[in-house]
Amino acid sequence: MPLTWGEITIRLVLSMVLGGFIGWEREVEGKPAGLRTLMLVSLGAGVYVVSGVNAALRAQEPIDALRVMSGIAGGVGFLGAGLILRTRGEVRLLTTAAAVWGAAAIGMATGLGEYYAAALGGVLVFVTLHYIDALEKRMLGKTKAKRKRDHDEKGDESDAG
Repeated sequence: MPLTWGEITIRLVLSMVLGGFIGWEREVEGKPAGLRTLMLVSLGAGVYVVSGVNAALRAQEPIDALRVMSGIAGGVGFLGAGLILRTRGEVRLLTTAAAVWGAAAIGMATGLGEYYAAALGGVLVFVTLHYIDALEKRMLGKTKAKRKRDHDEKGDESDAG
């Protein structure tokens, strides 16, 4: 029996809310993929999975969610790759690209009705982005700053020649 309208609504709204939770953090940090982008990524992944599951249920065929999910992962990987910049040997926006990938995974989990996994995943992505960053800056700040200075000095030397 196909999913009910209520079940579809719960799954898709939850995917938007969890994607928005992650997107809000990126928005606050001033990153290019923010609230709306991550809401849409999570929602889009949820729609693909819900649609695939529902189509299989209607046709009374086995649900092959893995095929749908692997397509989403590849497509979102392409989207994330477009976010990543390399400037003067420094890779930037890699964490934001990973957040996009995480939001898609959360959308897939909600699309499958795996509410606990989706909610826990959303919280863990948010904690990683928001709190681990502060911890990393506190614990590794001097080390990262020194590496950046060393890198910049090398760049200045190579620019001179």
